[in-house]
Amino acid sequence: MNRKFSNILIFKSGLVGLLSGLVGALFHTCINQADSWRKTFVNNIDGSMGLLLLFIVLTCVAVVLSVFLVRKFAPEAAGSGIPQVEITLKENKKIHWQRILPVKFIGGVLAIGSGLVLGREGPTIHMGSAFGDMVGTPHDRFQHHVLVAAGAAAGLAAAFNAPLAGLIFVTEEMRDHFEYNFQSLMAVIFASCISVTVVQILNGHQPDILNASFQAPKLATLPLFAILGVIFGLLGTLFNNLMLKGVLFSKKQKGLKPYLLALIIALTITIVGCFLPSAVGGGHAALELALHHEFSTIILLALFFLRFLFTIFSYAIGTPGGIFAPMLAIGTFLGLWYGQFAVAFFPALVEHPGIFAIGGMGALFAATVQAPITGIILVVEMTRSYELILPLMVTCLSASLVANRLGGKPIYSQLAKAGSVDSVNPMDSKNP
Repeated sequence: MNRKFSNILIFKSGLVGLLSGLVGALFHTCINQADSWRKTFVNNIDGSMGLLLLFIVLTCVAVVLSVFLVRKFAPEAAGSGIPQVEITLKENKKIHWQRILPVKFIGGVLAIGSGLVLGREGPTIHMGSAFGDMVGTPHDRFQHHVLVAAGAAAGLAAAFNAPLAGLIFVTEEMRDHFEYNFQSLMAVIFASCISVTVVQILNGHQPDILNASFQAPKLATLPLFAILGVIFGLLGTLFNNLMLKGVLFSKKQKGLKPYLLALIIALTITIVGCFLPSAVGGGHAALELALHHEFSTIILLALFFLRFLFTIFSYAIGTPGGIFAPMLAIGTFLGLWYGQFAVAFFPALVEHPGIFAIGGMGALFAATVQAPITGIILVVEMTRSYELILPLMVTCLSASLVANRLGGKPIYSQLAKAGSVDSVNPMDSKNP
C-alpha cells in the first residue's frame, strides 16, 4: 500500500469518525430528551386515569411505529446492528446507508425513548459502520472493510465516550472478521479519536456514569469477585439462550402478529414503568441510582429480574436497539445485590457493595459477548474506576471461563448464525 493511499484512508476514517460523533451525540441527545418527556409525563399522572391512558397509547404507538419503519423500509435495521456489521466485514456485503441511517435513528429514538429496555450503543455502532460504507470507494474491498470497521469503533466510542473500548471491541469481538494490519489499525484509532472529540465538544467531558469511583478493595476480597464471576458465567449462558429463543420466536410471526407482539410488550413495559421507573429504559439513570445505594435488597432483585426479562422481550420484537447498556445495568443490579450480602457477611473485608456492582457490570458483558478485554476497558472508561481493574479482571475472567466451559458462544455470532440477520442484503451496486 503506497503512502498516497494511506493518507486517503486516514482522511476518510477521520471523516467517518466526525460523522459518527455528530450523529452519535445527536442520537444521545434525542433519546435523553425523549426519556425526560416520558419521566415528566409519568410524574404528572398522579392518579389521573385519563393521563395514564394517554401515556400508554402514545408509548405503544411509538413502539409499533418503530417496528413498522423497520419492517417496511429497512429490515436489516432491526436489533443492535452488530451482527449485521460482522456479516458485512466477513462477506464484504454492503450496508445500505440510505435506508439504514434514517430508520435506525428515528426507529431507535422511538423505541428507546419509549422505555423499551434497549441501549443506544448498538444503533450507534451500526450507523457508524453505515457512514464507513458511505464514505468508502465503491469496489475497493480493503478500503470498504477498514472504513466499516472504523465506523463501528467510532460508533461505540461515541455511545459511551470510550475511545479505547471502541478500538478493543473491533479487534476483539470482530477479530474473526477484521483485517488486522498497521493501516487498518491506524484508521480505527483515528476514527475513534475524532468521534469522541466531537462528542466531548458537544456533550462534555464527564464519564458516561457519574460518581462511580471506589477505593481499591483488599486483596482478600478477590475470591469473592471470582465467585461473582462464576454466577455471571451461568447467567450469561442463560441470557444468550433465552435471547436466541426470543428472536427466533419473533421471526416466525407473520402478518399482523409482529405488531401485536410489539404492542403487548410495549403495554407491559409501559405499565410496569409507571410504578417502577428504574425497571425500564436503557438503564443509565437507574444504574447511577443503584451505585448511590438508593435501592433496598428486594428492589435490587426485582429490578434485576424485570430488566433481565424486559431486555429479551424488547430486543426480540425487532426495533432498533442494543443490549450493551441493558447488560451493564443487569450486571450492576445483581452485583450490588451480591455486594450487600458480602458487606453483611464480611464487614472487615468489604466496605462498600458498589465494588461488586462495578465487577458485575463487566462480568455479564464478558460472559455473553465473550469479549472480556472489551468489557474491562469499557467499564473502566465509563466509570473511571481505575482502582478496581484487578477485581474487575478477576470477575470477567471467571465469568468468561465458566460461560465458555458451558458451551457458550458470543451472542452476536449466535444471532448471525441463527438467521437473525438474514435480511441483510448482499453487496450489489445495482441495488442501493
